[in-house]
Amino acid sequence: MFDTKIFDKVLLHRDRNQHIVANTYLHIISAHPDFLKNYNLSKKAKIWQSIKFGLVSLYRVFQSIFNYEYISLKNKNIKFDVLFVSHLTNKNQFFKENDAYFGSMPNELEKNGISCSIALIKHIKAKNTQASGKWKDSKVQRFVLNLSLDFLSEVKLYFIQRKTKKQLKFILNDLQIDKVLAKDILLHHMSSSTFNALRVAKQVADIASKTNAKFVITTYEGYSWERLVYYYTKKNNPNIKCFGYQHGAVFEHQHAITQSLGKKYDPDFILTSGLLSQAIFKQIQSIKSSIVCLGSPRHNTAGMLVNKAQCCLVVPEAMLDECLNLFKFSLTYALQHKEQRFIWRLHPLMSFEKLKKYNSNFQKLPDNICLSEDSLDEDIKKCDSVLYRGSTAVVNAINAGLKPIYYQQSTDELSIDPIYQQQQGKDIVLNQEDLRLAFNKDTNLEVKQLLQNFAQDFYSPLNLQALKKEML
Repeated sequence: MFDTKIFDKVLLHRDRNQHIVANTYLHIISAHPDFLKNYNLSKKAKIWQSIKFGLVSLYRVFQSIFNYEYISLKNKNIKFDVLFVSHLTNKNQFFKENDAYFGSMPNELEKNGISCSIALIKHIKAKNTQASGKWKDSKVQRFVLNLSLDFLSEVKLYFIQRKTKKQLKFILNDLQIDKVLAKDILLHHMSSSTFNALRVAKQVADIASKTNAKFVITTYEGYSWERLVYYYTKKNNPNIKCFGYQHGAVFEHQHAITQSLGKKYDPDFILTSGLLSQAIFKQIQSIKSSIVCLGSPRHNTAGMLVNKAQCCLVVPEAMLDECLNLFKFSLTYALQHKEQRFIWRLHPLMSFEKLKKYNSNFQKLPDNICLSEDSLDEDIKKCDSVLYRGSTAVVNAINAGLKPIYYQQSTDELSIDPIYQQQQGKDIVLNQEDLRLAFNKDTNLEVKQLLQNFAQDFYSPLNLQALKKEML
């Protein structure tokens, strides 16, 4: 893997500003192959990428003229104590009172006299006014963010970004960064993702200002938009408190989430989903944010299951390559070992129809492979093992007593295992023979209990009192 310190030096340079911090290329989120492939593109791919960035920017300007939807309040005088920043990733979220990332937190705070609203970053095709209207009867108001700003703001944003590109070039020269890498960094200064990060932050800061929010709580994974939200909201209101909620896993080679960029760009508090992640953050001396274990809506109190059939649950992430990797690996085994059953489970953002288009082998599956149509908990009840890579669904599985089997594609591949800290009771497989041995290995009750204990600390029980204490 490339030296992440180079990117950190740019982000921490004395002459950096918010427009340079916005550059998504500088924030190394993880060692996931799907993420790292963006740093190893061919010359031809980079040329196409540059054209694509320009076309998207042009489209957003036109969109701001013809399809811009102003974010409005139901009541212009209404004020909210807390603004959550979450994500709209699936239309199934419509009508649901609980948020996909923060669960019942906003509603529970409402019951305690703390008014809340939610800003949703849109990842699907949906009109903002229609999407917001789905929650019209909710006590917690939702604001669906626009994909573009108003026309004048879009034009201004573009020219400021062009201007600060010169400043970034000076920083890269000052740090004597390799010319090829410097060219890539400069290219992404004008990328669509960099502009999106700025748009999200500006809209969130505007909502926080108009609603007189005292607290802003974002999801926290290390993305540049998170850093910019903290910057712009603090710029508008120096007294506001910013919280970053680490809702998922902290991976072994995860980088950006563990880096401090200074008080302007760091959350005042990092809220962790469990005791394990709290311990990880507390070990990082450069982080000056207060570390608080908030717990998670994902905490599972269900007991360990018994008498499960010889069946393996396969849980890829919401990425095409990851689905193809795990499904192809398990399909090969299923064709050779008819006695072993598999349940293939997809992330809500993926579909089996899409997979069939990419791999003809998935058109006709053997009888010992079942395509899941049930909930995760229902699938877990039918299995005795789980085959995974980067999916945190493995936490639910080991909590119920399933044997974890991590598929590593090669010996030199960096780990993307969300439960990398737990070695006992887990098999790491590279090939079909490794998988056969893993399936045939017995796991005693003591080891299953160790795995369940790990799962309980991975997602701790939600403790809203810990959050309320920091709001006093």
